[in-house]
Parts: sequence; C-alpha cells; structure tokens
Amino acid sequence: MVHENLRDSILAALRSANGNPLSKSQLSRGLKLPGTRITELRNTLDSLVKEGAILEGKKACYHLPTGLKNQLTGTLKFHPKGHAYFFPDVSDVQNRSTGIDLKENSRIFIDRRNVGTSLDGDRVLVSLIKTVARPFRIRSEFTPGPSDEIKGKVDEVIVRRSGKIVGIYQKKANFGWVETDDKAIDSNIDVVGDTTAMPGQLVVLDLEEWSDRNVRPRGLIIEVLGWPGDPGVDIISVIHRFGLRTSFPDHVLAEARGVSEEPEPTEIKRRKDWRDQLVITIDPADAKDHDDAIWLEKTAKGWTLAVHIADVSHYIKPGSPMDKEAVERGNSTYLVDRVLPMLPTELSNGICSLKPNVDRLTKCALLEILTPEKSSRLSLSMP
Repeated sequence: MVHENLRDSILAALRSANGNPLSKSQLSRGLKLPGTRITELRNTLDSLVKEGAILEGKKACYHLPTGLKNQLTGTLKFHPKGHAYFFPDVSDVQNRSTGIDLKENSRIFIDRRNVGTSLDGDRVLVSLIKTVARPFRIRSEFTPGPSDEIKGKVDEVIVRRSGKIVGIYQKKANFGWVETDDKAIDSNIDVVGDTTAMPGQLVVLDLEEWSDRNVRPRGLIIEVLGWPGDPGVDIISVIHRFGLRTSFPDHVLAEARGVSEEPEPTEIKRRKDWRDQLVITIDPADAKDHDDAIWLEKTAKGWTLAVHIADVSHYIKPGSPMDKEAVERGNSTYLVDRVLPMLPTELSNGICSLKPNVDRLTKCALLEILTPEKSSRLSLSMP
C-alpha cells in the first residue's frame, strides 16, 4: 500500500536536493524511515517512476524531471481588463510532482506583460513568480485586485484552444488588417493571402504567425460572417470567438448511437422502481433539455420530496470517447437561438431526457421536509 504522506515526503526530499539524485538508502536515512518501511519506500518509488513524477537514473538513484520544479501546465483565461488567470491541471502528474499546493494555488494571477502570445482558453506552461512585498502602497493598490502571493508567467503555449480570432476587416490600398476587441491581443492583425471580405465586415481569422508579443500578429481570413447587426451574425461570432464546438467527432457519435434507446431490463430490476408514482418533470415544454423531475408526498411530520436527475453517469463511462468529449466541452452552452450540448443529442434528447411516459434511469435524492414546529432534518438517498 502506498501512503500519500510518504509519497509527498519523497517528492519534498528530491526538491530539496536541488537536482542531485538520491538513492533509496539516502532517502531512507533522510526521511528517518525504520527498516519495517523499506518495502513501502521501494513500492512508492516504483509507483512514482511509473507515473512519471520522478525519474530513475544511474545506480538506482532518483531525481525529479528537469525543468519542471517551478512550472505548471494548465489553462489560461483572460479577464476583461486584459490580465489573465491560470488554472493548473490538478490531474497532471508533472504538476503534482512539483510539490506545489494545487488546491491553495488553484487560480494564479498572470500580469498583462507576462501572458506572452497566449489566447483565451489556451493550454500553457507557466513558471511561478513569488511576489515581494513593497514598503509602501500607491493609491490604486488600495482598490480590490489580485492579492495572490504567487503570480505566474507564460513560458510556452502548448496547445491553442482554436487560434481563431473574430474581428472587423479593414483595407487600405493593398494592405488589409483585422481590428479585434479580443483582450489577449493589443494590436490589429495583419491579413495574409486573398479574401473576399469587404471592409467593415465581420470575419473569422486564423492566426498564422505570432511568436513575439511586440510584433503584430498575422493571420488568414477563413470565414466571412457578414455585416455587424445582420440577423444571426452576432450568434455565429460568439461561437467562433469562444471556440465553441458545434458538432461531434464521428467516433463520439458512433459510441452514442450504440447506446440502447431503452434502459436494460437487468438494470431496471436492480433499481428502485418509481414508475407507479406520480413523478413530474419540472422543465417547461420549450426547454432545451429535460433532466429534472420531482415527487412529493404529505407525511405526519411534514413532506417527503424526491428529486430525480437523469442518470447520465450510467451511460458515460470514465475515459470513454463521450466522456473525453464532455470534459473538453465542460458544459452545454445555451445561446439565444440554439443549444450546443455537452453530450450528443442521442443521449441529451434521448435516453437521458426525462420525457413523459417513457422509462428512464435516474439518481434520486429523498428529502424529508419537517414542519416548522419540528426540528429540521435532511436525508439523502441515491437508489
């Protein structure tokens, strides 16, 4: 069995070694482990090597991966004022191996001058900067603002969220550019290649070259959305601006279409059956999805309320194509005229939609609501 405290102690010892490899014996002595825990030490080291959190070098000595001691990978989100916040990936093995408290530093401030050529939503590599307290404060520092003790600096853009920018096309003589209000970009974007866009039209541009924040980026216009103010143009621009996904990959659709349109009889048999009860869906008829329903009964002490939620987890298994796609999307996105679902419609509007007079699997929370003269109590049940 691997104990987390021993795991953390090993990583802390290797960080303190400043890059010098340590053997099992050196780690054992340094951590003051009794002989009875040597096997545990060996198993923990093997586990850390397998994870990639540490490396085993010559003569069975161990060290941390180089260059990662003070760096984290994660996602960058820009603030409307121009600075950004970095959200480290808590599941990343390399991040955990740094020993940085990812809970305490779940959001790290990135100053405008340190965002590099990153865009909103990019996956980036960030180095951490410890702030130094100033002997005095200027007036603007008394206003609410970032107070993080640790700040960050973007070292590398690992993966672009999309690399697409929305803006207004302008042209003078043979020179064209795009004006954008994207908070990640300070300047206009030079247009390369030919385009059918007319000056003043809203376009989608794909960044082709931008390696230095002090140099104007360049890009290719890949779509002309139309004139600002035309019906539907604003919605399409939002979709492109935030890199929203409007379709599902074929392999995700194939998995969704392989799900039965009715619950399996064996699954129904092992669950509590609510079909003879008056369970009422609470989403209106024109809702984009129907995933909540309730049942209510008067009792001697008050009321019993059953809240049913569509059991999506029964159909989405961890690590499956649909699960990975849902993680990438994060949530369903509701726009004025459409919804971009987190799951394929075969599930979101089918087997996971609580429609009337059809069998559906749910998770159910049972709540006992006592009358005011009784002591309040809440109980949860997940049949």
